[in-house]
Amino acid sequence: MFLYKKAIDRSTLRQGFQIPVEFHQLLKAMPGGMPEHGETRNIKVVIDGVGYDAQLKNQGFDRSKYDGHADVIQIRYNEGSVLAKRLREVFYSTWNYVETIKNLPENRNRKFIIRIPEEQCEYLALSTTDIPNVFVANCITVAFLKEIRKEVSMITENAFENLEPCEDKGAGIKLVTRLQKVRQLDRSIGDSLKQLYDFRCQMTGEKVGSQYHSLVVEAHHIIPFTESMNNDTSNIIIISPSYHRIIHKAHPEFDRQQLAFHFPNGLVEKVKIDKHLRVQ
Repeated sequence: MFLYKKAIDRSTLRQGFQIPVEFHQLLKAMPGGMPEHGETRNIKVVIDGVGYDAQLKNQGFDRSKYDGHADVIQIRYNEGSVLAKRLREVFYSTWNYVETIKNLPENRNRKFIIRIPEEQCEYLALSTTDIPNVFVANCITVAFLKEIRKEVSMITENAFENLEPCEDKGAGIKLVTRLQKVRQLDRSIGDSLKQLYDFRCQMTGEKVGSQYHSLVVEAHHIIPFTESMNNDTSNIIIISPSYHRIIHKAHPEFDRQQLAFHFPNGLVEKVKIDKHLRVQ
């Protein structure tokens, strides 16, 4: 199950990263559940079939001092660990950029956040597995994004959304082409968000098909993926099939401040249920 897509930064390449609160529900649903407050677990992060040691940590801060504060969940590893070294190898473009900026004479003694230019951003897509304490990391590099940009630009959004992953029976794995690999990840992100919303349409709050014991909702890219190349959760909304068809037909604009679709005929419809868009 897809868990979280993390933009790569210097901290991720040295010591770890935090799992946002809005995805803790998905952590609770994984085998073994989410760590208790103050608990640390040894885990494996699998990259290209190889498992690397790390820790899944629920920070044990004093709740009496921070009443009502949500759990702080992190995946941690040491800068010299095999995992950190592997991540720096895979995401060498980001590592070279941040180290160049950090080592400029005027920056050597400064503490500041290094902003990665949008066109150079790379990502780690983390998924849970059926095995307790084992995660799979899908690395989305600048080189990979460049390779698929041309392929994506040659198809429509509807064609992308309806692209069916093939199966290489000889290898026994899915995702034969780069585009299919992206679509498979896209579907995984959508499936996790559907669970986050308990298969309810974010626009109406309804469970479509519940009377038939067959829940049907779909994931829609707010800005079409074929234009934005963005399948982050911030660009996906969960809606009913009929609402999805209407959006593709009417092409409303999405107001992120109001969390509302503005239709060409003047109608404005606000998101009724939100657990992830506002927190981005």
